[in-house]
Amino acid sequence: MRAAKDAPLAHEFKALAGSIDKHQVIVVDGRVSRELLREIALGALRSGITFLQAQLATAQPPPAPLALAPAPPGAPDRDVMTADEVAAFLGVDRNTVYDYACRGVIPHQRLGKRVLFRRGALVSWLGDSCKATAIRKG
Repeated sequence: MRAAKDAPLAHEFKALAGSIDKHQVIVVDGRVSRELLREIALGALRSGITFLQAQLATAQPPPAPLALAPAPPGAPDRDVMTADEVAAFLGVDRNTVYDYACRGVIPHQRLGKRVLFRRGALVSWLGDSCKATAIRKG
């Protein structure tokens, strides 16, 4: 029964033996020992793990992602604003800002998934919308 299990392994090793020197292949009782193969595989696995651990120990940490830094207190206002900053600037809810941007009511710029707003464009948009409201009411 055991010989039947080891027969395919012995055949595979004999096929490999054509490219390897016969002195490097260990054969026990005319066939390759399953336990020997297990020990060889475990030794290779341990060596691989040791190598990866050494690589991880000497690896440099990845650089920190770039992010928009909040303006320090007392500093002049930034020209580029996020939806949260625009909501605070206009005194409305953040969802209202996104809704207006989606409908094209408020000037904005998409950068990937982010929606950014220029302060100057918002001030100009507010001035234009106030003039249009005054003309309609007048």
